[in-house]
Amino acid sequence: MSAELTASFDSFTLRADLYRAKTTPKNITLFCLPGGGLSKDYFDLAPEFSFTDRMCALGYDVITMDHPGIASNPMPDSHIFYTPRDTAGYMAKALKQLDIQNPIIGIGHSLGGMMIMLMQGLHAPFKGLGLFGSSAGGLDWGLTEDEKAYINKPENFARDIEALSLAKFGRSMIPAGNGPSGESIVFGGETTELNQRLCDVACEMNAAGAMMSMMRGSFRKEAEAIDVPLFFAFGDHDIGIPPKDVPKAFINAPSTQTVILDTTGHNHFAFSSIEPLCKKLDTWITKL
Repeated sequence: MSAELTASFDSFTLRADLYRAKTTPKNITLFCLPGGGLSKDYFDLAPEFSFTDRMCALGYDVITMDHPGIASNPMPDSHIFYTPRDTAGYMAKALKQLDIQNPIIGIGHSLGGMMIMLMQGLHAPFKGLGLFGSSAGGLDWGLTEDEKAYINKPENFARDIEALSLAKFGRSMIPAGNGPSGESIVFGGETTELNQRLCDVACEMNAAGAMMSMMRGSFRKEAEAIDVPLFFAFGDHDIGIPPKDVPKAFINAPSTQTVILDTTGHNHFAFSSIEPLCKKLDTWITKL
């Protein structure tokens, strides 16, 4: 069971779920953001495939949150378009309101990892970052030739992000997709049932967030500002740049660790490798 947390601003409220440690508390809180097109329920996908259950059993408090504007966190009509940096600011303010006494580790999957990086690079609320299927390397293969002109030009990209996002996706909020077909390990899960659960937790996605996550170099300044230890995890059938190249963008991180998960696609929690992933994350956090 979880408890609802809320943080209120002038015109909206952000909600999150808090799961308490089930064993001797380690007095560390994990703040978790899902990937694009997935709700916070991705972290509690199914029995034996629940990140929240596994990490609570290891002694952690876990907070999961939908991105602002997504699923349980709708935004007012005045916020028709907002950038990922805006979103990072909202979530950093929410964390400050919650006044969490434990050290906080930021955990992000895919686009959620980018948001965790932005939060840390701009506001520094975390003592370490766990980034799953996430990097600052973009997805060049998803860009048109015109869009590629913005690669490694963060100022130009920031200036034109709204026009680029609306041109690519046609709207500021991308509707929920149908979820994985199960025909590919890359975006699917290990079983038919887990594929269905990925469909069940699918939701809308902020177009600006999707655009930034695909654009290499678009948040280079924030990545280079990160000065806490980093834990990276990738499936052996994941997306993005080669895992060996990922740490190179984080020139001020004091240490990095990279884990490759066998027979695993991009949605790591939908595979049996969730067990070694959680154990290795626990070991890494314990050594911080």
